[in-house]
Parts: sequence; C-alpha cells; structure tokens
Amino acid sequence: MNLELNLAKDLGTFLAEGALAAAYRLQHIDPFYHAYAEIVLDFSGVRNVNSSFANALIAPLIEQHGELALKKLRFHGCNAVVRVMVESALVLGVEQAAAHGKRELA
Repeated sequence: MNLELNLAKDLGTFLAEGALAAAYRLQHIDPFYHAYAEIVLDFSGVRNVNSSFANALIAPLIEQHGELALKKLRFHGCNAVVRVMVESALVLGVEQAAAHGKRELA
C-alpha cells in the first residue's frame, strides 16, 4: 500500500516556505512513514520549488531513516526545476545521515 501526496493540490504551484514544508511533513508523512511501503510525493502541477521547501520536506526523512527512506520515497511529476531541488535535498539528507552515522534504521 502506498501513501500518495499531491503537493500542488495540497500546497499550491509555487512551493517556497521551509516552515510550511516542515509542517506538512510532520502532519502528512512522519506519522504514517512506517505504515506504507512507498511514499509518493507527486509534484504534478508544481511550477517551482525552492531549496528551503525541498530541504525541509525531504532531507529530514533521509536523515531520520537513512537508506531505507531512499528506497521508500518516490517522486512523480517533477519538471526540470523541481527535479534539481529534489535531487539537492536528497543529497543533503544523505550527507546529514552520514554525519550522524545513520545508514539503515528501522
């Protein structure tokens, strides 16, 4: 079973507030992380996202759950700008996880 979140529908087409991303993650992702095999973040309809939003939404998941989060997270509907920000947030999360010595966590 998958958790699918449509970010444009839930948050709009321009995602620029890190605090909003963190609140969204805390409410819609973190409580359900272990209940789903995959978490799909659907960026269809999102025209732009900045690093503050992407980092606050994605990096903590990698930092908290290590490599398992990389296997669980899926990203759909990413345009070129969104893709760059998502990839950057993934790299940041991996770096933060490595700094804390977290490779794989249950």
